[in-house]
Order: sequence, then C-alpha cells, then structure tokens
Amino acid sequence: MSEQSPTQQTREQTVWRGSPSQAVNLPVYLLLGIGVIVATVGLLFLRNGTAPSATTDLNARSVYPWIIVAIWVLCGIGALATYLKVSTTKYVLTSERLRVTTGVLSTRTEDLELRRVRDSIILRPLWARMAGLGDVQILSADASTPRVVLHAIRDAEGQLLGFA
Repeated sequence: MSEQSPTQQTREQTVWRGSPSQAVNLPVYLLLGIGVIVATVGLLFLRNGTAPSATTDLNARSVYPWIIVAIWVLCGIGALATYLKVSTTKYVLTSERLRVTTGVLSTRTEDLELRRVRDSIILRPLWARMAGLGDVQILSADASTPRVVLHAIRDAEGQLLGFA
C-alpha cells in the first residue's frame, strides 16, 4: 500500500454553482423592442403615404410588409442569440478552482485556481442593485486569465466570501 501526499488526499468539493441572470439582457431586449416598434410604425406610415407605383410590374406598397417581417425576424434572432449566450454561461466554484464555461454551439471552459486570486471587486450598478444582482470581478496572477468577471449573479457579496 503506497502512501499518498496530503495534496492527493484532499478532494475537490463544489462550493457553489451558478449562472448569470437574464436580467442582464434587459437593456438589449428593451432596445430591440423599441427598435421593432419604431421601424414597424415608421414603415406603416411610409406605406400609407406611398403613391401608387408608375410601373405595373411592382407595387411599392406590397414590399413594406416583407420589410416589416424581416425586421421582426432579425430582432427575434438577436434576442434569441442574447438569451442563449447568457443561459449557456455556467459558473462552478470548487474548493480549489473557479470554472467558467461559455458557448452555445461550441463551448469554452476556463479554470482559475483559487490560490492565484489576488483581489476581488463587487460591481453593483443601480439596475443590478434593484434586482438583487451584482458582478464579481476577480483579479489573479494567472497569465491566461488575469481577470474573470462573474456577471449578474445573485447575492454577489455572499459569493465573494468563497474567494476569501
């Protein structure tokens, strides 16, 4: 029977799992919604103001509904991409490291060993404070990931204690 060193005997344990809140996407959703409404109303006014076409091949008024549909589809795709980007981001804090996994179709996982953490900062803008969210910024001595930000997490102060 071989003896194990103390580092081999310690087992990594999960301390916390989390992901960003979709509330971080609220400004994007609001801009897309306002953009869709403004574009739709503007195109409807233009359509009603368009004189009948001089050519018999194409009536300019029949193009406006297709433009409106295209704008709605593009904004919907933008909203879906924003949603997926946040919903596929996962944070795992263990007793030895922080693991951040991101990506929709292909994923990227970054590990930061807790022994390399030098400092941590909590950022809580007004909108985040009202929603009970905050960003935890971690500064480390790791060359590949000198700065890691955990975006829009609940109880940011409580989660920061895991890095101390």
